[in-house]
Amino acid sequence: MAWLHGETRGIGARVMNGIRARSRRLLCVGAVALVTLSEVPSSANADELLVTAGQGPQPGSDQRNETIGFDYSFYRVERSERQHVSVGVSYTRLTTNAADYGSLYAVSVYPQITLFPSATSRIAAHSPHWARPFFFVRALGPSYISASTLGSRRQAESFAFQAQIGVGVQLNPGAERRGVIAVSWKHFSNADLYRYNDGIDVPFVINVGMAF
Repeated sequence: MAWLHGETRGIGARVMNGIRARSRRLLCVGAVALVTLSEVPSSANADELLVTAGQGPQPGSDQRNETIGFDYSFYRVERSERQHVSVGVSYTRLTTNAADYGSLYAVSVYPQITLFPSATSRIAAHSPHWARPFFFVRALGPSYISASTLGSRRQAESFAFQAQIGVGVQLNPGAERRGVIAVSWKHFSNADLYRYNDGIDVPFVINVGMAF
């Protein structure tokens, strides 16, 4: 029985070490976010509404996923002319061509970093005056998902994170109302916080809307 007791203690220690490691990573991410926001020079209410639609093959599976939804960004912090940090909410409807567990929806709150090229860069030099290109990334956007399974992809809980990366252009930059067109990759997973963590992906998403 002594060996069993020792084995049990060893398993418990490994589990606790894993939990502590994940906690440290989350605390580091939170600290970086707080430092970033504390150093911003200016902030403003800023509305941006985008309609989203897309599809594509699921990596690691033979299924194809599709999505429709919307994103609404309601706050923006301008760290510089080239770097903006915004906060928003999104609704994502996901469907798949698999025979079972064919759909779910996700409601997310997301932080987003948007980067613009410098005025002297090659990208800016080759862009028309009516279009301002940008790159954006979202990470660790807490999300509620309505089901734990989409086709063959399984999540352990209804809690997940939204991540997204993409490129786009602002139309009529500098105006009070600006058109926005972007393409992106959207992903949902729980960052290995739970046992089951099959990522759910839509590799090609079109985002169209207005900033005002």
